[in-house]
Amino acid sequence: MISVVVAGLLSACASTHLITPQIEPADRPALGAVAEIDLGEAAVATGQRRSLPGLSLANELSWGDGVLRKRFTVAPGRLAARQSDARHIYYFSDRMTARDPLFGTAPYASGGLCRAKDGSGPVRGFITPGQCVLTWNATPEVRDIRIEEADEGARRRELIYHGRAEGRLRFLYRETSGDGAFQTQTQAQTIDYDLSQSAVIGFRGARLEVLEADNTRLRYRLLAPFDAED
Repeated sequence: MISVVVAGLLSACASTHLITPQIEPADRPALGAVAEIDLGEAAVATGQRRSLPGLSLANELSWGDGVLRKRFTVAPGRLAARQSDARHIYYFSDRMTARDPLFGTAPYASGGLCRAKDGSGPVRGFITPGQCVLTWNATPEVRDIRIEEADEGARRRELIYHGRAEGRLRFLYRETSGDGAFQTQTQAQTIDYDLSQSAVIGFRGARLEVLEADNTRLRYRLLAPFDAED
């Protein structure tokens, strides 16, 4: 009996495939746009962002009674679409738990919500990818979102505003790789600009026209982005 169940789970997993994250430029601001930033924010930034389709769940859901069989619970939160099969998309929860009658409650990382690829029909649940079969105790209150994720290989370049003093503007140029807890700084350099010489300042190809500046805020127009990366 155990071998039959295991074989069924393995065949279900084998029928799904991973969803590839979307990777796109994360450059700001737009060329020619007038922007306003506070002290410590990036006036020019370039890099990339990595995202997956997802669902935002507003209500708690459960399935099972926790007495005769396990009780699975999904707390409200954001669920990323990580796998799909011929008919369904599987949105994994990082706030799902399983209550066992004998062993109590523990996190459960292999389940979440699922629905038809065309969006038709109800939003159901799964505890094994490839088996979109659970009917929750309540109707899932969801909306479509995009979920940004850490990209350990991403490289970012930023020109960060550090304020104005005695007619000079100070910026920090910073390069980092990775994201979130995996972010590491690979280069940093402080640059000062004398506004009495020109209202247009630049560094590594980036050009800004300074419109207003004080020690807390900068208003400017982006004339050119950073040079292309090596």
